[in-house]
Amino acid sequence: MADVARFWNAWAPYLSYIEDNHLDLANIQKLDRIISDPVLIVGAGQGLLVEQLQKSGHKVEGVDLSPQMIKYALTRRGLKLIEADARKLPFADRTYGTTIIATGVVDFLDDEGQIGLIVNEARRVTEDAGKVLVGFHRAHPAAERLARRVGVITDDGVLHQRRMYELTRLSPWETLKTLRKDHQIGVLRAFQEVLILQMFLPGKEKRAVKKLAEMWKKADNPQALIDAAMEFLPYRTEDDIRALFTRLQLPLDRLFAFGNCSVVQIG
Repeated sequence: MADVARFWNAWAPYLSYIEDNHLDLANIQKLDRIISDPVLIVGAGQGLLVEQLQKSGHKVEGVDLSPQMIKYALTRRGLKLIEADARKLPFADRTYGTTIIATGVVDFLDDEGQIGLIVNEARRVTEDAGKVLVGFHRAHPAAERLARRVGVITDDGVLHQRRMYELTRLSPWETLKTLRKDHQIGVLRAFQEVLILQMFLPGKEKRAVKKLAEMWKKADNPQALIDAAMEFLPYRTEDDIRALFTRLQLPLDRLFAFGNCSVVQIG
């Protein structure tokens, strides 16, 4: 958990560039029909989802482990979030109709015991007839193709987060040279891979890449942000997620597969 907290604290000043990804505004709107009040967001960050659900008429509270996120939620959005550890939430049993564990919480963990603690704690504070929704980060298939080709995502279910951010700092020409040098991909093949990415990446993902490039230009110390990233991050397919919940003996009612995240519903 320490590495996860370090990452989010370091990235807090720049979260506005990357926060609307994975379990984002578009996806929370798709889930709105199954969300019942009151709602708790675990890993609320700077309040993006809290604010959106409040605008939709829901009664919502949010918690986050990072004091930096809590501070920015107040200054950016006027939201008073609660600083709390997801493994021990400061709420009574069966307080909420829906508890949502945002991306960047359990999906950043490879310790299944810790994941079980967090999910079961969410179940504790949720009504018996309520829902627990758990988010898992996912790359768009077009981006995943290139990430696997260059070893950023490996066959053993690992995302090399630090390496990923290093590559996003490169210019298109530097990217081509890196693909050729580090991954023995010819210039033509490297160009084809980048072209395929540009052709099939949806507009939202293209804008996210552009915003990340803007962030690198404005960051006071880009290398410090990269150093705060985790070297290895779990990357779970839908099958991996189902197998995880089976091992944890947690009842998976439904899995929503979106382009940039997966969300598990637990009854």
